[in-house]
Amino acid sequence: MTADRRPARSDVVVGVIRGFNRRGRVTPPVFIGPDPDPAPVDATVDVELGFTLPHRDVRPAVEWAASEGFDHVEVLLDGPNARSRAAAWRDPLAAALADTGLDCVVHLPFALDLGSPFGPVRDGAVRECRACLDLAAELDASKAVFHPASDAWDLGWTDAERREFAVDGCRRVVRAARERDVPPVPENVIDGPFVAPEFDDLFAALGGAADGLGTTFDTAHAVLGEPAVDLGTHAAANAGRIDHLHLSDTRGGSDEHLPAGMGEIDLAGLFSSLDGWSGTATLEVGTRDLETIALGKRHVDRLLGR
Repeated sequence: MTADRRPARSDVVVGVIRGFNRRGRVTPPVFIGPDPDPAPVDATVDVELGFTLPHRDVRPAVEWAASEGFDHVEVLLDGPNARSRAAAWRDPLAAALADTGLDCVVHLPFALDLGSPFGPVRDGAVRECRACLDLAAELDASKAVFHPASDAWDLGWTDAERREFAVDGCRRVVRAARERDVPPVPENVIDGPFVAPEFDDLFAALGGAADGLGTTFDTAHAVLGEPAVDLGTHAAANAGRIDHLHLSDTRGGSDEHLPAGMGEIDLAGLFSSLDGWSGTATLEVGTRDLETIALGKRHVDRLLGR
């Protein structure tokens, strides 16, 4: 690989992560792969594990997932897998899921500003989420992940106003998901609202809409948010409302989406704190390289003693 090649967002090779600085030049290898034999945690955690479907032909990826022992794939409905492009991938994905018996989780487009201060923009974001949820129902998705966030200008709108906008969008998405029998699982974000420790505020603001509502707990978002949280402490206190995990690693500073075990996140502490928990977890890894995704799975499997 040469520095003058136009880089992808990141290049990942097995065992070595190479990134790019802001000028597009290759940085030196900075991290060697996960501990090949981490000690299992002293906890019983029943995790159905999946990974974010790479932007590639869906059938080979799903078939590979089944061969590796994954339980589901998570589909981000954006980019190549956007709803507007579903004619190219929906039927092949549905057929592959049916043939392999794997489940499907969908991630609604996070670029949609559900907390926009401008009503027509917020309405449009909710409308697209509803259409995405129709697609999720067609795929018999087990969960729909979304960001209860706001991109409203923080110098022009108060924190209370930004929360109000985000709660309005969130409430409407929750209602739409339930109408389609797709369980909604809002995800903690890095920049509020709503970071992990503020989910109590989100649930309080949602009122009755929060009854029975599960959440997605994103490990990297939790440690990179402001304020950051201790994964184990937060997970133990909120295990009853966590239905889904996003497992991605980071060395700090940015949401790197490294395979589990290749950064500095204490996943052992997380799983230890979730003794008795059961739910789904997705490896969010920023690569198309399936073997790199498998690195994270092996790390999680060893931590869970399986």
